[in-house]
Amino acid sequence: MYKILLVDDEMVFRKGIGAMLRKSDFSIGQISEAVDGCEAMELLEKDNFDIVITDIRMPRMDGLMLCKCMRERGIRPAVVIMSGYDDFKYAQTAIQYGVSDYVLKPVSQKKLAEVLKEVIRKREEGGGLLKYSEMDRLVMGLTQALWNQDEAAWREAGAKVRESLAGMGHSQKQKLLQEILLNTADKISERLGESLSADEFREHGFEENLALLWEMASNRKRHGLLEQVREYLLADPAMSQEELCKKLGFSSSHFSSIFKEKTGKKFVDYRTQIRMEAARQKLCVPSRTITQVAAEVGYSDYSHFSSVFRKYYGKTPAQFREERGLGL
Repeated sequence: MYKILLVDDEMVFRKGIGAMLRKSDFSIGQISEAVDGCEAMELLEKDNFDIVITDIRMPRMDGLMLCKCMRERGIRPAVVIMSGYDDFKYAQTAIQYGVSDYVLKPVSQKKLAEVLKEVIRKREEGGGLLKYSEMDRLVMGLTQALWNQDEAAWREAGAKVRESLAGMGHSQKQKLLQEILLNTADKISERLGESLSADEFREHGFEENLALLWEMASNRKRHGLLEQVREYLLADPAMSQEELCKKLGFSSSHFSSIFKEKTGKKFVDYRTQIRMEAARQKLCVPSRTITQVAAEVGYSDYSHFSSVFRKYYGKTPAQFREERGLGL
């Protein structure tokens, strides 16, 4: 997952490049912004960025001075300078400070993608301890296992992380383990629609954090489960359990056990209840036939639908409509 810092005093430029990056195929975990070199250095000293995209002419500290400061302080992200034609003469100076590429404004989405692809290729071939593509694969493995609440896959994904970092120095390994875990937490947060506090992961080791992340995500996925299920079934009473589980991010078997644990009901019984509520409302619409209503709430067999409806309301769908002066 690439962490990118955009540096330019023009907000339109920053927002435009940011939009291009988000639409690209690159695995971007974070995009931060700074209005000049001074603000950029403050961010760079607090966090690790993979790529810095910067203008040259900016107030307080320009792009070249930013590159010089990063080099002097041992901060070594890949750097791409984007600036106007009149500043092209600064390219040689920029190269002296380790700039990866120099691109003229305005830049197209295609050109930006080409430049970043080449920058990433050079950076990975330069002896990085863990390629970004491998980092992304490990994060997605953890994310998918956690989202599916598949404990065996979760343990296997954690083991693959440890295997991928075997042989590294302790300091580098700890840094990458933390980055992988935080990126996974970010991915889960996006899917949940709520934030998982990163602060809690800074106090423990990788193994403890894996267990903590599993617990946090599991609890949040279970919270409000009945409300989510009801919302989906009311929108589409004919929805199958497999379709519902896909939307909720559970395996079918795990969902059944959680649903019974939280509600005291079997899912099939609860779904029947929702279907009957929906059928009762739809049967009151004169333009719908009973056969149409049965299909709309998930029953292809008319006799079965009629039997279930009678069990709930003490009368058949035909009798229900007849009492209200409606046709069949």
